[in-house]
Amino acid sequence: MYCLKALSAGFTVALLFASNAFGKSAENYLDLNFRQNRYLGGVQNASQTSNYTFLSGDLNLEAQTPGFNYKLNPMAQGAFEAQDEFYFGVPEAYIEPRKLGPDLGLTIGRRKRAWSKLDEEFNLGIWQPQLRWDYLAPVQQGLTGVFFDWSVGPRTKLTFFTSPLSVPDQGPQFELTNGQFESANRWFVQPQSRVQLFGGTAFSSEAPLYFEIDQPTEEELIMHSSFGLGARHEFEGTPFWVALNYAYKPRNQIHLGIECQNCLNIGSPNTAAEVTAVIHPKIVKHHVATLETGFERADERGWISVTGDIPRESDFPEAYEEAPLNPMVIGGVGFEHYIGALVSKPSWLQYSYMRRWEFERPRDASLFSQDQVESSLDRYPFKEIAALQWKILLMQKNKSRLSMRHRYNSSVPERGGWLSSGLEWNRGVMTLGFGLDILGAEVDANSADAGLFSRYRANDRVFGGLSYVF
Repeated sequence: MYCLKALSAGFTVALLFASNAFGKSAENYLDLNFRQNRYLGGVQNASQTSNYTFLSGDLNLEAQTPGFNYKLNPMAQGAFEAQDEFYFGVPEAYIEPRKLGPDLGLTIGRRKRAWSKLDEEFNLGIWQPQLRWDYLAPVQQGLTGVFFDWSVGPRTKLTFFTSPLSVPDQGPQFELTNGQFESANRWFVQPQSRVQLFGGTAFSSEAPLYFEIDQPTEEELIMHSSFGLGARHEFEGTPFWVALNYAYKPRNQIHLGIECQNCLNIGSPNTAAEVTAVIHPKIVKHHVATLETGFERADERGWISVTGDIPRESDFPEAYEEAPLNPMVIGGVGFEHYIGALVSKPSWLQYSYMRRWEFERPRDASLFSQDQVESSLDRYPFKEIAALQWKILLMQKNKSRLSMRHRYNSSVPERGGWLSSGLEWNRGVMTLGFGLDILGAEVDANSADAGLFSRYRANDRVFGGLSYVF
């Protein structure tokens, strides 16, 4: 993906120099953030540390001319302690003609859309790709292509989307050194490094496991077509709405196949046996449809959501081991209401819940643990989770604002959860923030019930940062 990063960076610089020529500015800013993370648990390898000092930038350029609207929103992040911990992404970059008609809209490029409230609430990554440098704070990105919108009356809107390409999730950086994966990123899970041979027999033993990557070309990862349809209707005289969206598109998560046919090297009498497996990354398409309904009032809002996700087969050879591509249904609800009268401060409570039903296909036993293969790149981070969030405005005076947020996510299968708390003080263009993330679970990280909280329980952390907007 290095070619893509260079191309995106060059496009950003070019647009920076050209922005004044576009016309009247709509909303332009550069948000620089300096943040210190202190992790409380142990590390996986020598490349990782307990302290990370991040410098990040979020640039937003919006401009208008008589004929077009423009937007470019690139962002970058780097850690002082690790040279390889540099990331770059472009959540949005698009152009809009302004004179198609009062009821017609056209967008060309990458743009974020509200395809599913459930997906956005729990950051599942079903519809839109994510910047997953930090699994607890993924950044939504837009789909890339052509969007055509048609307003059928004042309360009904139709959307059509199509594209010849798709950019998948961007996760933690890693290196493959001497057949073993290494990463300075605390959110990278190393695959198993040893494998059991001849289990259940008198010759049972362990052997070291090494990896190779069959690196696909950028064209093989990106050049995959997609199309989608959407409709939203707001009921006259009521706060209720209903939306239906469908797409046939590439999954945002890269699918992995592991080739290990004849991969066992018995060795000579003076050397130990070893296993070398080849990893084949691949993009798999899926059908995804979401039906949602809800309501929005001044002091409360709620929604109900159901999503069906049917992936296609990977077409890997039968001898390959791979994470399952099972059809699934994901359902959830959410409700938020104002409780300022109870605590004498502007305050909101939010409740949400989701559950995933997966229709498993039979799988043959293999050399690898199914849980290890699945954990190499999670398809979706949660199976069943309930969340409670409280946001309160503690003080607002002149140009100063002090707010606090607490959220607890309870994972039912893991019998654990994630507590996230943050305190933020804003004064004009400067924001000072502090917070913590505490993870816990009662199941083993290799259990079939394992998920985000159990696999990353060592990543409890406290953090603080300073943001300045130019």
